[in-house]
Amino acid sequence: MHLMGDALGDFDDAIVNCVAWSQDGRRMECTASQIPEILAQPEGFLWLELRQPSPLVLERVQSLFDVHELAIEDAHLAEQHPKFEVYEPVVGETERESFFMVLTPVVTRGAAHGGASDFALGELHVFLDSRVILLLHLGRYARDFDALGRFERAPLRLGRGMSNALHAVLDEVVDDYIPWHGVFEERLDALERQVISDSVREQGVLTELYALKRTILRLRHALIPVEEMTLSLIAGAHRQNVPKLMRPYFRDVHDHVVQLLAGLEFLREAQMGVLNLHIALGANRQGIVVRKLAGWGAILAVPTMVFSMYGMNFDNMPELHWAWGYPLTLVVTLLGSYGLHRWLKRSGWL
Repeated sequence: MHLMGDALGDFDDAIVNCVAWSQDGRRMECTASQIPEILAQPEGFLWLELRQPSPLVLERVQSLFDVHELAIEDAHLAEQHPKFEVYEPVVGETERESFFMVLTPVVTRGAAHGGASDFALGELHVFLDSRVILLLHLGRYARDFDALGRFERAPLRLGRGMSNALHAVLDEVVDDYIPWHGVFEERLDALERQVISDSVREQGVLTELYALKRTILRLRHALIPVEEMTLSLIAGAHRQNVPKLMRPYFRDVHDHVVQLLAGLEFLREAQMGVLNLHIALGANRQGIVVRKLAGWGAILAVPTMVFSMYGMNFDNMPELHWAWGYPLTLVVTLLGSYGLHRWLKRSGWL
């Protein structure tokens, strides 16, 4: 067992939302003890949302809703990648076709007030058939995750059933991603300004650029499977459970995903551009320092050469006996060094 976070062993404690709709559309909030009675009704729809379920809660979920054993196994293991699976009924059995999804919703809220480093993803397992939607939040979850509210605000003509519930969950997850694109863009712009203004520490900006790259890739990897999910839904692959009336709504979610993926791809390329700019400017700064050091080395080479020559103690050096020999040597050395300094300054080496 590798359930994420502190699992809650009591079924009632794990419930976030439990709402049922009768055949005539009446809404009723329910408890765990009322679920078997609700499922015994011939019609209706149940929305059950649980957080951090323990293995005991998962066992009860499987017994209540007859969830496919492979889906329950994924919930036990946790840390699954986003995916969408369809469990079709076996010929001759009364089992209904059901969907199983793994999504990674944002668990940090307030994108407008948070930074890119605050971005975090959770894990949401969704079991869905014509009578029930079951949402399992594994590990951290956002308390204002409001797919249920989105489901209830949908037009009545869409009904209170499987396809509308599926759209509400996907729409909530994708809409929560969108503000973070702006956060990443603002952070990248700030890093670019710092790089251009040359007011950054080498290690600090490299660390932030690579951290931003990893965050962008995490969101991109979370979105790609959602694009495939919505594409299959609007293509009519599940006509039995996704009527034509709902396909424009899934197409709208798909459009948001495509636009967000395009924006993230642009940010990824821009991040690489800023990184290359930072590396190029760093190499340029290093070249300037090396050039200055070489220039000063050349200037210091003039007196070094002169003084080392007089340090060889030759016997026949007439200027050593001249009255102006020493001052003349100093003047020539200084003039040579000054002339070389002027030339290097005009050449841009100093």
